[in-house]
Amino acid sequence: MKPVRRDRAALPKLGARVPQGQVVLDTNVFINALAGRGPAVLRSLLEALPRVFVAATARAELSWVRGRLDPDHPGTDRVVATYDALLSRIDPAKVLVPDDADWCAAGELAGQAARAIAGGGGKIATAFDRVELISDALTAIVAAKAGLTVITEDADFDVLTQLVQGFRVLFYDRREA
Repeated sequence: MKPVRRDRAALPKLGARVPQGQVVLDTNVFINALAGRGPAVLRSLLEALPRVFVAATARAELSWVRGRLDPDHPGTDRVVATYDALLSRIDPAKVLVPDDADWCAAGELAGQAARAIAGGGGKIATAFDRVELISDALTAIVAAKAGLTVITEDADFDVLTQLVQGFRVLFYDRREA
């Protein structure tokens, strides 16, 4: 069966409480929780740091903020301090770091996912789209290898679950409060 993006209503959902098993937080969990978007359990997940896992790709994406924000903007110091405080709470032993084989597998997996997404009418049109899909695939690879469940709102992970045997994801909707 070819992988397809399924109706979000049919996907496994993150409940109202922090899951009992060990989980990996995708970057959007951090961003939405910090912005006050999404269900309250997202903020509880951040409070659960350093007991939860984070893929190295998520750390890189969160660190990107430091380079992207204008250092002359009056709000930059506050935002950077918030992200730095958050990053400092991540236990280095809970960071899933990919090896060379993981990177190669993620590249191939991202290509397979892109083909499935494009075949379903979606688009992977820009360099940003490709990099984001590779980051998602890398998160899927390291999480599956560790036997962990990813928490995300990103629909691309649905396609990845269909391509990686044993890979588990719990989805949330940021519009839910």
